[in-house]
Amino acid sequence: MIGDNAAIAVLGPLGAGSERATKLAETVGSELARLGYAIVVHGDGQASRSAAIGARSQGGHVHALLWPGSDQNPMPGVEKAQEADSLRAMARTLDLADALVLVPGGLGTAAALLQIWVYGLSPQAPYRQTVLVGEEWPKVVGALADVLHLDPRARAMVTFAREAAEAVEALRYYARPTQR
Repeated sequence: MIGDNAAIAVLGPLGAGSERATKLAETVGSELARLGYAIVVHGDGQASRSAAIGARSQGGHVHALLWPGSDQNPMPGVEKAQEADSLRAMARTLDLADALVLVPGGLGTAAALLQIWVYGLSPQAPYRQTVLVGEEWPKVVGALADVLHLDPRARAMVTFAREAAEAVEALRYYARPTQR
């Protein structure tokens, strides 16, 4: 939660990312803000900036978690907090967010998913549902789950959506937006 608003983290590639991931992040940010969610972004990569732009276009509240060297790109109207490093910024992201959306990305996005799983499976941490947007995710998650021998609880932490609207709709079951 951020203030009185349910908060959704929108995560993706820390670097440039694909045009599709960028558009997905912007659409997800816009739709979430329109419904009354606060948005949390990790770093200042293209996916984070796009989610922030989408959310701000709807008058949404955006909270960016940064670390030294990551605050290279301006994000006007975004509340920023500095953490010591990327891992601490991700831990803070997970503390603030009621649920998460991941758009397709590279190794950094897969690492974020692994960190979400580790966080969600630790007894002291609250459960955070994660919606993975894009057709690539089912194969990636299936392979990771098999290699890592993830139990059904860990597998259930992720939901798949093909498009932004489907992801936003799935989130409504896990975190209720503030009515606008």
